[in-house]
Amino acid sequence: MSNTNNNNKAQQKDMSNLAHYQSLPPLPAVNSSGPDVCSVMRLYLAVWDDLTVSQKELVYYHVQSCAECKKEQRILSRTTQMLQQLPITEPAPHVDDAVMRAIAARRNNRSHTLAPSDVVLPFAPRSRQQRSPWRLAGILAAAALLILAVGLSISLLTAPHLQAFALPANLSWNNYILFSKQTMANAQGQQYEVMAYHNMSVNMVNVETVMPGKIDVVVVADQQKALGMDMMHHVAQWDAQEWVHSQTFFDLNQLRNELNDGSAVYLGKGTFQGKEVYRIRYPDGHVLLLDMHYMPVNILPPSEEAHTPMYDTVQWLLPTQVSASMWDMQVPGNFRMGQLPGHP
Repeated sequence: MSNTNNNNKAQQKDMSNLAHYQSLPPLPAVNSSGPDVCSVMRLYLAVWDDLTVSQKELVYYHVQSCAECKKEQRILSRTTQMLQQLPITEPAPHVDDAVMRAIAARRNNRSHTLAPSDVVLPFAPRSRQQRSPWRLAGILAAAALLILAVGLSISLLTAPHLQAFALPANLSWNNYILFSKQTMANAQGQQYEVMAYHNMSVNMVNVETVMPGKIDVVVVADQQKALGMDMMHHVAQWDAQEWVHSQTFFDLNQLRNELNDGSAVYLGKGTFQGKEVYRIRYPDGHVLLLDMHYMPVNILPPSEEAHTPMYDTVQWLLPTQVSASMWDMQVPGNFRMGQLPGHP
């Protein structure tokens, strides 16, 4: 029932968005290019959060292949991030009071002429004789700053909402151990499981690859070396890096850099397994899902946001929940040095 309701709400939102932005020109075809195409794409970037999934896909792929649009996207991203760092301020109470008095006086002016004393301004005007050249220069400078601020505000209001997303400055994944389980298939269609423990604080991994009855290989690796152990035949081998899968999907520093330079794109919020998530598309098309605490919960394959996620399980563990023996890189006494079986 909840899935049906969510689908209905999504459809209603899509229809509402289409009605609201029906004045926008149609999106150009995939792989089309030229100044006119870029102009249309930038219009859609300005209303990113209100686009449908299919519209976002078309705009995203254009931006990834167009250097000029990507450059503009990066400028918008940096501008929005600068704005987010500014303190939130409100007008002083006497300014609000003066505005309300002026409004009331304007209404009363319909029945009688407004006297100058009826409106209390937030500042007292000086006579012309009091305005020195330096004072005039200051007024002109303040006016210029005001115009610049208004222009920046208009630009930011039309900037794509996806650029407003930013990871918290104090966010860290280093205090955890990331456990993931993935079901994969070889060229012959035979399935096998890869279970990995990634110690984020020291960047060490323990990866076990299992094909029941055929393969059971455990590899413990750090930045310099990798010890592989054939658990079925008690054979050990150094330099077994080929059994260690890349962990770049869960590299926080790389994620920050790619968000900052615009190569990774925030797609907005969504749901995954009944919970709200942030969605970020990596440059290669994979979509990272973060929970509301900015912790990864899974990865979606390129162009398959609604399909099966890459990992069966993604779980963040405390170091106390994992045995210290997981990181032991000593060859067991009952193992002999040799050659590991071929990778499935």
